[in-house]
Amino acid sequence: MILTDKRILEEMDKGTIKIEPYNRADLGSNSYDVHLGKTLALYVDEVLDAKKHNKIEY
Repeated sequence: MILTDKRILEEMDKGTIKIEPYNRADLGSNSYDVHLGKTLALYVDEVLDAKKHNKIEY
């Protein structure tokens, strides 16, 4: 699903979408640009289960 910038802002106001930290400059006409941080997490298990929280290590 592609959301417009207006729809992204509406959903953020409703609490459906949460973006932290939010930077208005990263909001495009139909996207939000995300960036990698200084820390990268890796899953511990080789097989992931979408029904549970999968362990990660930093």
